[in-house]
Amino acid sequence: MRAAALEAFARRAGVYRTVCGYVPRELVEALGIDAPRLLSPGTVESESRGEARSGAGTCSWCKSALGSESAGLTWIGGATCDQMRRALELSGRANGSEPIVIHVPKTRTAEAEELYVGELRRLAVELERRTGRALGDASLRQAIETRGAIRNRIREVRPGLSGSDFAALIHLESLLPPGAMMDLLDRETLPTGDLSGIHVLVAGSPHSPADLRWLDLVEESGFSVVADATCTGDRAIAFDVGLEEGTDPIEALGRAYFRRPPCPFVRPNDEFYAWVNALAARSEARAVIWRSVRGCDIHSLEVPRAERIIGLPLLALDMTYGDVDSVRIRTRVEAFAECLR
Repeated sequence: MRAAALEAFARRAGVYRTVCGYVPRELVEALGIDAPRLLSPGTVESESRGEARSGAGTCSWCKSALGSESAGLTWIGGATCDQMRRALELSGRANGSEPIVIHVPKTRTAEAEELYVGELRRLAVELERRTGRALGDASLRQAIETRGAIRNRIREVRPGLSGSDFAALIHLESLLPPGAMMDLLDRETLPTGDLSGIHVLVAGSPHSPADLRWLDLVEESGFSVVADATCTGDRAIAFDVGLEEGTDPIEALGRAYFRRPPCPFVRPNDEFYAWVNALAARSEARAVIWRSVRGCDIHSLEVPRAERIIGLPLLALDMTYGDVDSVRIRTRVEAFAECLR
């Protein structure tokens, strides 16, 4: 499965990339657009190339994304932080194509929800304009139902997977068209992980394909990753889109995505922590490893609050992509595991 994820990452097609989990792939797929989610490669080389475009102060994830082959494509992204907004602007300079940017409100109010639904309507109009295609209710409903079935299938197999195998499966869901993903879930015998280690919840920055090595490092150090609160983890599948008869599918899609377990950038972010605490309890996690990529203010500045609210032993790691399996990180993770024994 991991090899399949890396192969899919290497041969991704199309001219569009969705950059944020708040951009529903159902909407673009209903228009027949191939728009896999952009995953930063997570390599030292891509981070270095991206830094030449963005400057040293940009977070490692954005630098790596800007240093990838996807920098030459059209990005469809949500302006969730200043660095992401800047990365979207720079992607347009790299390829001469204007990115499509939607506003993702940071407040959790009824007015903010209406604004977000309006942004999805605006996105649909812009995609219709650029592609010359019309978005029909029937095609959008079919796309919503198919992606919902995929999320449900992944939830079913999730409990037996190791941390890196689960992350690879989420990467595949991000990269593959829905038909190919359903075929993979139907034909593949998914590996069963060893969950006898110390149960740990990982949180923080999204995982790149290279971060599978970091998750392996965590489990080799005595942990079992039983919960993943990143946007490339359990949060990616922890919601459904209700489609009642007569419901406007864009409105249903927008409300479901807005109400899904939120990113910690929202204010107030009590919903995020309520969901994390429920996930930790359900998975019987004994500790938290909170990993922030270098320069990511959203996740690094959240550490003191996370320690206080989650209430479990927490190891905070600040990492560049040169650290994914470094001796420095291994030593800290092993020492954390030893403290919990």
